[in-house]
Amino acid sequence: MKKFCIAVFLFFSVFTEGFSQTNLNEYSYVIVPEQFEFLNQKDKYQLNSIMEFLFNKHGFHAFFNSEAPNSKRCDGLYADLERGRAILRTKLTILLKNCDGEVVYRSPDGVSKFKEFKKAYQDALRRAFKGIEALNVQQKEITYFDAVVGSETKEKTVPATTTVATQVVKPDNMTTKVSVTSKLPDAKFSSYTFEGNSYLLRKTTEGYSLYQETTSTADGLLLVGKVDVVNADKLFFTDTSERVFKASFDTEQNLSLQKGDEVMVYKRVR
Repeated sequence: MKKFCIAVFLFFSVFTEGFSQTNLNEYSYVIVPEQFEFLNQKDKYQLNSIMEFLFNKHGFHAFFNSEAPNSKRCDGLYADLERGRAILRTKLTILLKNCDGEVVYRSPDGVSKFKEFKKAYQDALRRAFKGIEALNVQQKEITYFDAVVGSETKEKTVPATTTVATQVVKPDNMTTKVSVTSKLPDAKFSSYTFEGNSYLLRKTTEGYSLYQETTSTADGLLLVGKVDVVNADKLFFTDTSERVFKASFDTEQNLSLQKGDEVMVYKRVR
């Protein structure tokens, strides 16, 4: 009897996971809120930025509210984060809802033992995302609306990877558009300069690692952060403190990092 119950449990677990994957694949994008209800400011502890980054990294087309694509509302999913009760622990659960507000996916709980709020929330979010990562979601292309001509509305389907510009949320809660024209470096190693210091960019399987040349380490290199490439026009930079920023390469392969309302440009050395 015990073996039968275990078999039934495993069957329904596999069935539920398969259903979630198929269901999520049927949507073309996910909207990430700029502020969660249980926190008192936008992107506090960078939870919203990290969530958008993780969705984009793992097969979703993620946007903040202010960046929502001009598309059918019910083509999208709407993410939320639920804080649970845990003694001496931080527990977070990721929810994905459809356009009717119905929960179509609930992640496993992400539980962190860190005491510092920022580390605890970020760690719990990343742990909760492991369940979504395991689904191997690949969302379909986004169907965008054309401009309305007279009384007729046309639609067109374009790959979600085709992006002309992106919006960045600034600390004063205003948004600004930053042109994105990416040309990813092909070289295994590339040299850069910023504010009089020399940097080395190393190509990896997931993107690039950025190092500062220094005499304080044995090998002469100090890791600054990593650039994750979601697609040619959607890049994210994660520094060694786990802070996430938008990144881009221009046609000269200069690297730009959007940190709040400041754009830091690392110049490629030819």
